[in-house]
Amino acid sequence: MPLMENSNSTVSYEWEYYYDYIDPVIVDESKLKYNKYTIVIIFWICLAAFVGFLFLFLNLMSSSGNIQR
Repeated sequence: MPLMENSNSTVSYEWEYYYDYIDPVIVDESKLKYNKYTIVIIFWICLAAFVGFLFLFLNLMSSSGNIQR
């Protein structure tokens, strides 16, 4: 097994930063108009309502076809 000739040479590293690794923006809770959990609850209710209306809309579209067998 050959020995490394430059075993004590310094290695320089180059770091790459991605936006995923940057810390999120700090928000002061005391300056918010609503409680932070209220915002999350409203988001999930709106998302569930959207999915429900989408289901109803697609269900009505599929059942309104003029099918003759």
